[in-house]
Amino acid sequence: MKNIPAALQSAYDKPGTSVCFLVKIVRRDGGIDGFCSVDKDITMFDGIDTVTYDSAQELRPQNIQQELNYEPDNTDLLGWFGEDVEKRVLAGIYNSAEVTIYRVAYLNLSAGVEFIASGIVGAIDFSADGKGKRKIEYNGLTKLLSQTVNESYSLTCRNQFGDYRCGMPFVWSNATITEVGANAYMTFKVAGGVAPDGYYDFGVIKVLTGDNAGADKLEVEQWLMDGTVQLSFLAAYPFKVGDQLQLRRDCGKTAADCIAYNNIINMNAEHLTPVQDKSIMVPGAYIKSVGSQ
Repeated sequence: MKNIPAALQSAYDKPGTSVCFLVKIVRRDGGIDGFCSVDKDITMFDGIDTVTYDSAQELRPQNIQQELNYEPDNTDLLGWFGEDVEKRVLAGIYNSAEVTIYRVAYLNLSAGVEFIASGIVGAIDFSADGKGKRKIEYNGLTKLLSQTVNESYSLTCRNQFGDYRCGMPFVWSNATITEVGANAYMTFKVAGGVAPDGYYDFGVIKVLTGDNAGADKLEVEQWLMDGTVQLSFLAAYPFKVGDQLQLRRDCGKTAADCIAYNNIINMNAEHLTPVQDKSIMVPGAYIKSVGSQ
C-alpha cells in the first residue's frame, strides 16, 4: 500500500487543480533534466538532487501500468520538449536514462511528495515539426532484467555524426539559391558552398529564409560541382530564387569516412571483422570454419 503524507492527501482531497506531475531524467552524461505539467517552474529537493522542473517543457504520464509480478511497469510520457533536449536525444544521451516520476501539490510543496514510479527511458518519438508532440516511453526497473544493455557490433559506426562520442563539429557553408529546377520542391542550384561533384552527397541542408525556413534536416541526394542540388525527399514548399540556406557534409559511417575525417580513433565499430561478402555488411557472415564444406 502506498504511503502518502497526510498533508499531501489533504491537498488531494480539496477541490481545485493545484496538483501536478514532476518528471526527473538523469542523463547518461550525468546531467539532470526536469519537466513539469504546470505553467510555473518548480524547484524541489527529492532527497537526492535539487532540481528545477521546467514549465516550458512538459512531460505527463499516461495510464501508468504497474504489475505485482516481474512484468515491467510502463507508460508513455507525453508532452513537449525543446531543441536542446532533442539534440541530447539524437546524441544518445537519453538512452536508458534514469526516470523518476513524482506528484506534488505545487501551491504547497511543504506538504510532501508522492513517489509515482522510477525506471528507465525506452523509445522516444517526436516529429520534425518543432510544434509537434513528443513522447518518451517509461519502463520500470524490472525491464533491465530482460533488456540487452551491451551494444551490438557492426562494421559501420554506431555513433551519430557530430554527437559526443563522434566528436566531429558541424561545418556549415552558406549558400543562396540562384535557380530552381523543373521540380522546385527538390532540385535547385546555389551560389556558395563550392565543392567537387559528390562532396555534399547525403549531407544536410538547413533552410534560413523563404517558405521552407526552419527546415534543418533536408537530405542531399546529389551534389554537382556547378552548385546543383537534388534532395532525397520533397520539401514542404517549393524553393525560390534568393532563398538562403546552409549545407554541411555528413558521414557514411565507414572506416574510410572516419579516416577521411581524421577521426578513426573515435569510430565506434568493429570494422576489421573479416567478412566474405562486404555487400552484406554483417560481421562473420558466411565465414567458413576450418574443415567445413
